[in-house]
Amino acid sequence: MEQIVEAVRCAIDPGTNQSVKAEAMQYCESVKASPDGWRACLELFTTTPEKTAESRLFALQVIDAMVMGTGIRGRESGAAAKLSAARAALLEFVSTRYSGLSYQNEPPFIKNTLAHTITLLALASYPAQWPTFVKDVISLAGLPDITGALTEDSTRRTNAASLNPFMVDFLLKVLGSLDEEMVNPAVPRGAEEMARNTDIKDAMRVEDVNRMAHAWYSILVHLSGSHPDLAKSALRLMGVYVSWIDIGLIVNQPFVSVIFSLLKAPALRGQACHCLAQIVGKGMRPMDKLCLIRFLDIIDVMSQLEVGDIEFAEEVGKLANVVGVELKAIWTDKDSATPEAHATAVAMLEKLMPLLLSFLSHEYDEVSSSVFASIGEILSVFKKIQRDGAPLTASQQGFLSSLMPILVDKLKYDEDYPWPAAADASSIGDNDGSLDENDEEVLFSEMRRNLRGFIDAIAQIEPALYNSAMLTTAQAIFKQCSQYGVSAEQAGDDGHGRLGWVRAELGIYLTQAYGERLSSSKGLRFNGPKHGQSNGSQPNGTGVSGPSIESLADLLTMMIQSGVVACQHPAIAPLYFENCVRFGGYFDVRKEAVTPVLTSFLGATGVRHPHASVRMRVWYFLHRFVKNLHISELSMYSSDFISAVNDLLLISADPSTINSALTTGTGYGMFDSQLFLFESCGIMLSPGNLDDTARMSLLQHLFNPLFSGAQRMMNSRSSEQILQDPRSLLQIHHYLTAIGSIIKGFPDVRVDSKTVSVSSPHQLSPSTAQVFLKAADMCIAILEALRDSHLIREAARFALSRMLSVLGAEALPYLPRLIDNLVSSCAVEELSDLLGFLGLVVFKFKPQVAPTASKLLLPVISKVYGFLDQVAQGGASGTDEVLLLQDLRKAYLTWVLAIFNSDLDGIFLVESNAPHLVTIFRPIAGQLAIDTASPPCQRLAFSVLFKAIQAWMVDPMGWHTLATLTPSAAAAISNAANSKDSSRVFLRQAAARALGIGFDSESAREARGQFKQFVLNTVVPACFETPTRPEFNMADAQASLVVSEIALVLQMTLLAGRPDLAGGDGSSVAAAPLPQLLTPPTGGDLNQNQFAVYLSSALLPRMGCPASMATEFVQALASLDQKQFKKYFAAFLTSSSQ
Repeated sequence: MEQIVEAVRCAIDPGTNQSVKAEAMQYCESVKASPDGWRACLELFTTTPEKTAESRLFALQVIDAMVMGTGIRGRESGAAAKLSAARAALLEFVSTRYSGLSYQNEPPFIKNTLAHTITLLALASYPAQWPTFVKDVISLAGLPDITGALTEDSTRRTNAASLNPFMVDFLLKVLGSLDEEMVNPAVPRGAEEMARNTDIKDAMRVEDVNRMAHAWYSILVHLSGSHPDLAKSALRLMGVYVSWIDIGLIVNQPFVSVIFSLLKAPALRGQACHCLAQIVGKGMRPMDKLCLIRFLDIIDVMSQLEVGDIEFAEEVGKLANVVGVELKAIWTDKDSATPEAHATAVAMLEKLMPLLLSFLSHEYDEVSSSVFASIGEILSVFKKIQRDGAPLTASQQGFLSSLMPILVDKLKYDEDYPWPAAADASSIGDNDGSLDENDEEVLFSEMRRNLRGFIDAIAQIEPALYNSAMLTTAQAIFKQCSQYGVSAEQAGDDGHGRLGWVRAELGIYLTQAYGERLSSSKGLRFNGPKHGQSNGSQPNGTGVSGPSIESLADLLTMMIQSGVVACQHPAIAPLYFENCVRFGGYFDVRKEAVTPVLTSFLGATGVRHPHASVRMRVWYFLHRFVKNLHISELSMYSSDFISAVNDLLLISADPSTINSALTTGTGYGMFDSQLFLFESCGIMLSPGNLDDTARMSLLQHLFNPLFSGAQRMMNSRSSEQILQDPRSLLQIHHYLTAIGSIIKGFPDVRVDSKTVSVSSPHQLSPSTAQVFLKAADMCIAILEALRDSHLIREAARFALSRMLSVLGAEALPYLPRLIDNLVSSCAVEELSDLLGFLGLVVFKFKPQVAPTASKLLLPVISKVYGFLDQVAQGGASGTDEVLLLQDLRKAYLTWVLAIFNSDLDGIFLVESNAPHLVTIFRPIAGQLAIDTASPPCQRLAFSVLFKAIQAWMVDPMGWHTLATLTPSAAAAISNAANSKDSSRVFLRQAAARALGIGFDSESAREARGQFKQFVLNTVVPACFETPTRPEFNMADAQASLVVSEIALVLQMTLLAGRPDLAGGDGSSVAAAPLPQLLTPPTGGDLNQNQFAVYLSSALLPRMGCPASMATEFVQALASLDQKQFKKYFAAFLTSSSQ
């Protein structure tokens, strides 16, 4: 025994030598595993004098392990003797050692663990081996063994003097542990354990639960005054046990009288109320539940309670909430509740409604939210009544009339809400500069969300009531603000008419809520003023009393004219400007409102707000606001706008943001918000009606500090020195990104995808275009000097991509230099992003970009395959690299697919690229298409092959656009040019002309011939190899998409084998006689189809496919449509793999 004590001490002592600690832990485990270890631990726990608390805790853990080792029902060999010995020793210990003051000195964790151990003994022994479990533990507390009906005389059989408070406390701990182990739904249990627990509960219901009820009653009667903590524990246990015991054991006159009396005891009333809520919420049939509520007369009881204490008010609110939910369930139960029960439930619920409203209107949100569920249930019933076409009763309408103003008032912030001071609010929580959300803000947002749900329900039930309450409150607030102003320092009104920020914020919020309700139900479409209307739209169907866009427009006008935005409180500006952005259509019809709002944006409570977090948020809203305005309206504000924000455009790099930006993608702090200002400046300079001289002056005003700053840094030191200085690199990055953001504010060029001209028309003046081209020169020069920096590559790509969008084809000459410098130094993730960028470029500029794309093709593909080959040889170094390479494969295949969908397949056939055609596509067919580890990549790979076969084997002369060419459409293609309008130039043909190649040239025919042979030798075999691999799961949804793409490839290849499409290229496939087949929809004799011959006489037999099955497959391929063949192909693959 002493050895166990010493081993436990060494095991938990942090100062113990590690080798000794390991030896001690090993010894403790051996004791636990020993068949008789529990006996030594039982002696250790019960011996006198007591051993250390830690060793006694270990002893109980060993005993627990022994008990659980006897099986769920304690039926293992020798279990009865072990359990009996442990039970006897522990009960003897409790009766002798816990009856006096020594109980107080026992550590709480020992008492709790011992209670748990006795519970485990009971679960393993009751009722077969220990039928007196409940009787034994109750008697330990000095409580009499009483069963039968509970009466007021029952308490007389209890000798109050014999009650031992210490033993009562331990009794309650045991019963609490029993609930945790047997009933608590939060504890996971197996089927056998649940069956055992059901049997135990059934056995306890016979008499033992009755004993427990008498014990609880005695505790409440005799100990609630002297030991309220014990009475509180008894009430808690009653609440959890009531879910499965006979409700009559507790809901009887003596017991209820005691519980109701405890509602007046300050120390116990909260727990008594909680117990009543659990009693009322017990699962019962509707008629029984109605009888229970009537017996308790709980509504009258609650109405008489003094609920000044906040915690008690919350508990009473929860009780009222449960009653309301249960009455609503009885009201709406059409199966088991009688019409009389419905009427009684409705009457009781209407009696409860004033009480619910009183809790809802409580100043503390915790109390208000306690009745949310019942309020929601009542409103849901009212909505159903409305849908059924029945009118609400007068009392129900009165409830809504009282409810609506309470809900509106509860939407406001508490007057003591802890907003940070301007000096404390400078930290930015996210990239858009929004205020950090603390726990209190999250709770209030959730509160508002629930209240909004109730308000929207009332809008559906009684539109006129909703409209009146929302508009009246908001209009009164804005009128008061217009007359007396608003205070940022005072939350409440100052008594002299001046508005506090709390109600000011409420008025703005109600405006937003009103508009959102209209938007979700009708959509927002502001129209110009009509005769007799201040701002109009067509009648909305709800009459003048319902919500309307006219009312929203007038409310927005009042909000703007009230001057509420002058309040510097941080709650005001973000919500005000968000409304201006969210309801931007208002400014299309109320153009006179643009000036005051824009002035507010540029004022002291807008872009210069004293709270930094608000300031950043306003920058974002300003960008959204000017972007939503009609571009022709901006020119009159351009000069003042640039002047107002000029000093906010000063760039100061913060090197501390580099790591977070690169590793977590959280951005570059305040600079990310500044970019909204730079882009807004670009938007303000973009109107075509702005005087070009003024535009150039303002543009130079913006660009010169950025140009000179970047050039100064580049000239001050060598590239090598700059590359070693993170601050300098970040500063240059910010300069380039700011330039790109200004240009981003200009509209994208309109590109004619069918023109082959080297320049595209754009809306820029020549002088503006020259400034942008100068910026492009500088970006490229900086990139070429500092391309080894990820920051510079990132900034240059962003800036040049914006110039491409705005300048159009005029910026395409910069693309090769940009890509060369990016590709030479980029990492895997950058290359993936770059491929996405190139895909967008080829899609947008199509024929114009063809010459540039042809030059970039091989360098980019070489870089991609270089990364993939490197991993193939050395393996990926970790999960992150595997995912990055997976993204690279997807990005590469998506880019190649974009080339085909943009009709730029000709770039593969130019003289410098054509010799590498098969080399380019071999990894796609031989690696990516058969890589079953990534079905999405497989699908993309086969999509690329499908497009290539379309382009070079089915429609080699470019008569169709590849993005929409399907097998069914391709089946009608003929190489006879006279079947087409020879005067029309198609996209693929336009791209070929831009490249200076001819589709019918010798080099093009030679490249297509090589590709055709590649298809027969590599692509078609891959179509069968991929889905027949063991790891290919045909049942997977992604794999099913792969099979669909393969089916398309096979159908398109069969079409390419038609003699009239073969183009006389010749083939090495030996023509073998085929059995006569049905004429398929593809047309022609399949005996003359090169692919059909190859498939049926060469490939399929080589794979072990019988001749008859091969013939059947070719026939299905030729005769079935896409959907039918996919189904057939899947069945073919399944049968061939068996």
